[in-house]
Amino acid sequence: MSRPLRVEYPGAIYHIMCRGNARQRIFHNEADHQRLVDGLALTVSRFGWELFSFVLMPNHFHLFLRTPQVSLSAGMQYLASGYANWFAKRHRCPGHLLQGRFKSQLVEDESYFWSVSRYIHLNPVRGKTPLVSHPREWRGSSYPGYASRRTRVDWVAYDFVYAAWQGDIGGRDPETAYRRYVERGLTAPPENPFRNAIQGWLLGGMEFVDKIRARTGQARHHDQVPAARRLSALDLVRIQSAVAAHYGVDSQTFRKRRGESISRDVAAWLSRQLTTCTLRELASVFGLGHPDSVRNLTRRVDRALSDSSKLRRDIAAIREELLKVERI
Repeated sequence: MSRPLRVEYPGAIYHIMCRGNARQRIFHNEADHQRLVDGLALTVSRFGWELFSFVLMPNHFHLFLRTPQVSLSAGMQYLASGYANWFAKRHRCPGHLLQGRFKSQLVEDESYFWSVSRYIHLNPVRGKTPLVSHPREWRGSSYPGYASRRTRVDWVAYDFVYAAWQGDIGGRDPETAYRRYVERGLTAPPENPFRNAIQGWLLGGMEFVDKIRARTGQARHHDQVPAARRLSALDLVRIQSAVAAHYGVDSQTFRKRRGESISRDVAAWLSRQLTTCTLRELASVFGLGHPDSVRNLTRRVDRALSDSSKLRRDIAAIREELLKVERI
């Protein structure tokens, strides 16, 4: 059976679930919860995510978010690997902590914000052995911020969820209506909004589903699909030209094997982020003798991003120029 495609495009909305390897526990105490939450806050800031809701369960976690730019796979790698490495050192547990491939489901638009976020927030009170009696009591969740303004954090996009209110839940304001909507699920468990998702990963109307299907095409083999399929993927020539123009250099210098410049590194980094090219294909473009050498270029950018605000601004400007005409 084939795995669902991982589709990425600017403005895409996702429900993400990441499990422990072999369903093992990935959170043992409050410190573990806090480390993942801290990593999530950094990921949201670094990759520009709009995070609507999240919940951390003993052996998995859920995220509901929008990526204004193509950044899901890169962001999840940053979040998951950072936590897994920390967990291994803290608990002295070698080996894989998380399953190799997180699950992503694509959501059409804001009309699903309330149902999907409620489904996530009610996780701790569901099942044979509920963890708490009310979602506001579960600290490893975004719901406390919805239940009380005093517990909000600045990296959760509460207002985007409230803005999706259509007034059919009742009440005078969206905040009260949302709390009532979630609490209604305590006495009458709501249906999983993804139960009727097309092929288990597309939640939306048929026009949306048909558009995604038409743009993704078919996998080459029945038992494997690419780890990510970026819609309207940018071509390498455009990326190289945009980077060269931004830094005022000749894009032909990117092919020099001994060339070590920030512009070349950024061109490789963006090519890895914004195209479906393999490492082997990128190696030939950047004059490298081995596919793994591409990682040397991209790692330099990864390391520099945390310290250099100028580099972050450069990449944001180049990205915006490239992606402004790539929206679906």
